[in-house]
Amino acid sequence: MKKMISILLLLTALPAIASCGSSNNSNAQTPDIQAETRIVKGDDGTEVEIPATVDKAAPLIGAFAQMTEMLTAGGGKIVAAATNNVSDYFKQVFPDYTESNPNNYNSSALEDLIASGAQVCYGPASIFDDEQLVQLKAANIAFVPINNIGTVEGMSNAFLIIGEILGDMEYERAKEFVEYYNGNINRSSQLTAGVADKATFLSLFYSADAFTTINGNDICNSYIEAAGGINVAKDYTPQAGSNSLTVDAEQIVAWNPKFIVTGSQAGRDAILADPALATVEAIANGDVYVYPFGVYLWSVRSGEGSMLPLWLGTKMYPELFSEYNMETVVQDFFSYWYNYDISPEEIQNTLNGQAS
Repeated sequence: MKKMISILLLLTALPAIASCGSSNNSNAQTPDIQAETRIVKGDDGTEVEIPATVDKAAPLIGAFAQMTEMLTAGGGKIVAAATNNVSDYFKQVFPDYTESNPNNYNSSALEDLIASGAQVCYGPASIFDDEQLVQLKAANIAFVPINNIGTVEGMSNAFLIIGEILGDMEYERAKEFVEYYNGNINRSSQLTAGVADKATFLSLFYSADAFTTINGNDICNSYIEAAGGINVAKDYTPQAGSNSLTVDAEQIVAWNPKFIVTGSQAGRDAILADPALATVEAIANGDVYVYPFGVYLWSVRSGEGSMLPLWLGTKMYPELFSEYNMETVVQDFFSYWYNYDISPEEIQNTLNGQAS
């Protein structure tokens, strides 16, 4: 009986003995398994599974291509982009783009997007219909929706989402940029907070023999107000049957803005040459300017828009914004955010709204 008990005890102990004897060797051979995918959220809360490491990205609109290059500091991750919005100057500032997208794949063309081998694409949900989303999924291309870029808050969130898609370093850089972006807006607001009689302002664009403007729904309105301007068209609404904010000379004269800024030199020439506008204060005093344009137009949803409140402030209230030299602001921006040594001529072209 004692012999039987001893045998049973020995059999019971064997697994433990074997475990103890092999524990170090077992731990040494356990592979360091890392997740192959991770989850990011679109700005509508949609959870999207993407590769753990993203090195082939496809921004779906021009502004997001600019943001992507900015957050990677020219890291060569774009394999497809909205090619109509990628200028020669964009390629000059970011030479990695032509290397990572040598076939000039257009991200808004589904066939190009799939051929590019992109891992992730991101942009407004309206770009793809349900059938196209199915095709993207079949091609193992994740789509992250980013819809709200019409407000400062929405833009800030977009920077963070794109940074998170691209990787840890880019996400940290995105957080830093959001601080810079909002910092310029807040500083401009502080400088103009005490202005009692703020300058009236009009964004006026010229195309196809017609003028259009922006109202309070445009992100540029936030920059105008931060810089101490009053957008005279803030409450302006489209005419019946029109989606654009077309405006005639009579309305412009009635508004009589002190400052006018337009989108191109051709637009400025048209404004100054229109005899019906000759009595407008901005035109009579020569205060008609062109929005700056570097890699991307400052007055729309782009990273370079972060400098616009400062530029507007130097035009409307030069004495209040005397701490800012815009040549230096542009130089520092291109150096730090683009990793690009911009020349004095390019700086002037940017500030004059003449893409280099």
